[in-house]
Formats: sequence, structure tokens, C-alpha cells
Amino acid sequence: MIKKFPRCLVFSGLVLVMVAGCGKFDQSSIKMPKFKFVTTENLHSLACADSGDIWASGNYGTIIHSSDRGKKWKKQKTGVEELLCCIEFASKNKGWAAGVRGVIIHTSDGGKTWTAQQSGTENNFMDLFFLDDRHGWAVGEFGTVIHTDNGGKTWTAQMEAQDTIYNDVFFVDTQTGWIVGEFGTILHTGDGGKTWQPQKCQDIVPVIKETDWAIPLPALYGIFFKDKNKGWIVGMEGIIIETEDGGKTWSRVDSGTDKPLYNIKFRGSKAWVVGNKGVYLMSDDNGKTWTVKDKAIKTKFWLRDVLFCDDKNGVIVGARGTIARSGDGGATWQLISGFSYDMEEFGLADF
Repeated sequence: MIKKFPRCLVFSGLVLVMVAGCGKFDQSSIKMPKFKFVTTENLHSLACADSGDIWASGNYGTIIHSSDRGKKWKKQKTGVEELLCCIEFASKNKGWAAGVRGVIIHTSDGGKTWTAQQSGTENNFMDLFFLDDRHGWAVGEFGTVIHTDNGGKTWTAQMEAQDTIYNDVFFVDTQTGWIVGEFGTILHTGDGGKTWQPQKCQDIVPVIKETDWAIPLPALYGIFFKDKNKGWIVGMEGIIIETEDGGKTWSRVDSGTDKPLYNIKFRGSKAWVVGNKGVYLMSDDNGKTWTVKDKAIKTKFWLRDVLFCDDKNGVIVGARGTIARSGDGGATWQLISGFSYDMEEFGLADF
């Protein structure tokens, strides 16, 4: 990649040349940035076991693993080259990852070895969710919803083809779950996914004038529920909506940003949201109010997932191998892998 220097630095360089005459330029006087990369691939999803083991998945079959709550990472061999959009672990040993072209892979030894499972589709998967080591769901493009009750030995379709991309799925028990997707899609099931009913949030319906073309509802990307009643969804245009009655009614909460938000996680009364252009939000009051934490991650790349294994230790992943780690509940973050816009003197500020 060719680095573009600010015009002011170029001009300063010319002045130095004129002053120094034909003297040799001392390159050692320039302090070069120290790039740190666990991987240079985009990272899309995180999973955590109770032991503090963490996994992240991403482009070209990438899965990386940390056994010390995100400080150090090692690559795992997956045997696939497809983008792995999502990863889930039910325990320290048993996990699954899914991605494009209907790929689902499974491990029973913590990721030392991965084997393919037959999903029954070639549609791209966007998300995967496991309640335990038996019950799981995967969702994706063309209304794809598949389910397993035997740890992925067999997968069964739960919905006919739809012209809609489903981006995220979340279950609170074997019967009660939700799906979110493009065009403001919210679906709810009370029978384990055998049937799905639409839910709506009037607060995100665009205001349309008589002369305007029809405007589609904004896409929804991430969902989290604490129990059967209390849940949150994030999406385009800085959308955060919440429900206290299982989705019968949804209302919008002020997020403080208009950037797309991709994922949301809760632990106790604390909550975290990540999104486009390095946006990071935090709530200390159970999601009632949100604060935009500018410069917390020091990146302008998109951030795709956030996860806390305990009250203090958390990880965020995103584009170009971005990995950030927090040891204080999300108040501050250390960039473990990736670029930082602190490198402004080298023209790297606008990612």
C-alpha cells in the first residue's frame, strides 16, 4: 500500500533539503510505527468458554485461539478456506463455526482439529447460536434457518426460502428465540423454530412523504436477550431498540451515533456495542443510557463483535486483524493486533 503523506510534511521535507544542501538524509531519525498482527484477516465473530478460553473466526477459514483471556493468540488449522462469519462454543472442547457456501465445521477438542458437518445448504450463513452441546441454530441469506438437536450430526431446515438475509439469531431456551435481518426483520418463535412470527418496531419505520418512493426499513444486525422478556437489537443508522415484553412491543433508545451498529452484549448491568468506523458504546445502567466512547479502541476500521468472558476481561475484533482487549470491564482497551490512528504522522489516520 502506498502511504500518502500530508502536504504539510512534504513541504517541511523540501525545506530540510534546501537547508541541508546535499547532505545525506538520516533515516534513523524517523520513528517507524510498530505494527502488531495476530492475523491480517478480517475477524467477524467471538466465542468464549467458562475457562476463559476465547476463539475468533474470520476470512479464509481463519480461527484463532487464546487461553489467557485475549492476551496471546494462536492460529488453528480448520481445513477450510471460506469466510467463517460466526463461531460458538458450548464448552472448552465443543465448538462450531459457520460461514459462506453453507460451511459448518465442528471441534470436540478445543479447536486442535476441526471437521466438516453437512448443513444441507450452500447458502451463506451469517450467524450461529448454540444453547448447549446439542441444540443449535444457524441463519443466513435467502431466509436460511437450520436447526440441530444432536450437536450438528444432522441439521434440519426450519423455514422455506425467503428473499431476506437473516443476520443474527438468539435463543434463551430450547423453545424461545429471535431472528433479526435486513428490512427491519424481527422474527420470534415459541416452539423451537418450528414456526416464526414477525415482530415490529414502529420507532424505526421511515417517515415517508406522499411524493417519496417507498423506503425500506433499516437492516438489523445484532440481538441479545437476558431472559424471555428483556432484549435489545442493534442495526443501521445507530439503531438500538429494546423490549421488556418478549418483543410484543419494541422502543428505540438513543445511542448517540448514526453509524451502523453490528453487535451487542450484556453482562450484569453493563453492556457493550460495536459498529462501523471503530464506533464503541457502553452502558452502565442495564442499557437505559449509552455513551459513545470515542478513541477507546483507536481505530477507524469496522468492529464486528464484542465479548466479555467475565466482569472484567473482554475482547473486541474487527477488520484487518483488529483485536482489542480490556481488563477493566470495557473502560479502557489495549490494541493487541491491528492498526491504530495514533500513527497520524504517517498519514494512516483515515482508515
